[in-house]
Amino acid sequence: MKTSKKCLGKHYLFLVCDFKFKTIHKTRFVLRSDHDQSKYINEQFNIENIPSLIVLSSSCEVISLDGISDINTASKDAFRHWSRKKHENKHIWDEVTCTQCSMNPLIGTRYGCAYRECDTDLCETCSLKNEHEHPLIEYLVPRRQYPIEQFFKTVPYLLHSNTEQLIETKTMWEEGVKSIGFYCSARWCPIHRDLTQKLVEFYNEVQVTSPGFRLVFVSCDRDEKSFDEYRSHMSWPAIPFNSNAIFKAYFQLFSIPALFIFSSDGKILSNRGRYDILRKRIEALKTLARGEELPPPTIDEFEWSNVSCDGCGMVPIIGQRYYCSTCGDYDLCSVCEKNGHEHSIERVPQPTSY
Repeated sequence: MKTSKKCLGKHYLFLVCDFKFKTIHKTRFVLRSDHDQSKYINEQFNIENIPSLIVLSSSCEVISLDGISDINTASKDAFRHWSRKKHENKHIWDEVTCTQCSMNPLIGTRYGCAYRECDTDLCETCSLKNEHEHPLIEYLVPRRQYPIEQFFKTVPYLLHSNTEQLIETKTMWEEGVKSIGFYCSARWCPIHRDLTQKLVEFYNEVQVTSPGFRLVFVSCDRDEKSFDEYRSHMSWPAIPFNSNAIFKAYFQLFSIPALFIFSSDGKILSNRGRYDILRKRIEALKTLARGEELPPPTIDEFEWSNVSCDGCGMVPIIGQRYYCSTCGDYDLCSVCEKNGHEHSIERVPQPTSY
């Protein structure tokens, strides 16, 4: 880091966040004792006590004026917090490491190989120096809105569920299409069969009144044989087995089966389509097929995905949810909350975006 004379002072530790060098670097300056320079630093950073830890970006922009408090409060997590502030305009891919330069987490544009067996991730800089044997694909940033065509940019074709027919991807956004669903599941999933059967039944019925609705299968199967067997039970096409990585990363799949519904312009209508179907059955799919959003569930209808009641074992919790901060990871449904608890508990507000 180039530092002008005005940046010098004494008794201070500067920490520079710069991922050009793959990690966070600590820089202790041998600071001059010149009184004017020390006074300038005191005024510039409003320093009252020493020692002080001032966190700067690689271009000398201030990230934190009280790094010591940050560390006392968050320990090692302070480093991640500083790096996030430095790159707040770029997406941070948690738990993803650049295969070439080892940047962790990978920040900014992420590239990968379309071949599942390669397991390659590259940052933007390394992608420019790429010598990988296969073509690279650019990942879509989760929760960011894209045109439907962008989702299928790296998909060569779709597979018919019961024949060898290859379907053009443009059928997903051709004129007249009002909404498109992405059904993410796998043959090994213990609860897949019932939901898939319901979805097939509802989909076939909806196609009669809403032919502008599209549905496509995103496989989470472990092998291609399972993928082929499972998709044969569906009434909609599938994304090829080796072309689904970009979708799984975008949807941030924590559990399956999952159903995501988008309007024809790429706006998300529901990221909890599975629960919408279970809650409103075919009426939910009819509404979404028209390109319309469903009204949010009432407080007694809301399903807390992957949250179980530590009292009665209900999973997921449906309705009001209560949490004990003293116990930590401890949740109760509304029925068990009425039975009392040894500590005070708080009602968890229902998310406004679900």
